[in-house]
Amino acid sequence: MVVTTAHKPDHQQINRAKSLSVQLGCKYIPRRHFRFIEDEVVVITERNGISAMKNGKHLFFHPSLAVLRKSNFELGQRDYLIESLSLKGNEKVLDCTLGLGSEAILIAHFLPEGKVKCLESSKIVKMIVENGLQEENLPDWVVDASKRIEIYEGNYKVFIRKSREQFDCIYVDPMFEHPELKSAAMNSLRPFADYSGITNEDLEIMKKITKRIVVKARWNDSIFEKYKFDRVVGSLKSNIGYGVIEL
Repeated sequence: MVVTTAHKPDHQQINRAKSLSVQLGCKYIPRRHFRFIEDEVVVITERNGISAMKNGKHLFFHPSLAVLRKSNFELGQRDYLIESLSLKGNEKVLDCTLGLGSEAILIAHFLPEGKVKCLESSKIVKMIVENGLQEENLPDWVVDASKRIEIYEGNYKVFIRKSREQFDCIYVDPMFEHPELKSAAMNSLRPFADYSGITNEDLEIMKKITKRIVVKARWNDSIFEKYKFDRVVGSLKSNIGYGVIEL
């Protein structure tokens, strides 16, 4: 891993890159001397945030998907994630797989008196999302929702086996077995993602610390055949479903 800046950086970007290199324990290389190397993770300080690159995939934070889904919901369209969580507004939700944070933002919006505890196994992804949630010019509702989001670095499989916390809902969005390779946002995340799938043992342990489990998968993934859910909701058009276990 190395840290650099975007092209033609200002002093703030340079200082921030140097600070990040110390924080991450890696080398800072000025952009004019920089050359991309295969399989190397490159953290980049931009004018308005932090991004990362690996093997030509550029990862950066943007709340556009959360904004779109909220807008669609307000226009009367169903959001199957929110529907499957059956939120009243004061719950404590564990998001096991933060990713770029769009679903955590959406969930937090529907929890005016609750909170979302998010786990992310990648230090780089966690850092990009945390930084992104502090950016200026975010929609007011995203800023409000972010106040109810807590982000921690860690693998959910380890967390649930050690946790003594209780949650109203646990949400898991593992990497799909049959991914949609046309998704630009997901393609940028893939080099940084954790590909370990959910197991029956994971679900049994989750049952001890929650009242409801929601697992996201594509209809042609094996999850809906392998595990018993009380109900499954979703869209055939998007090819995405949410399996729900009630306790």
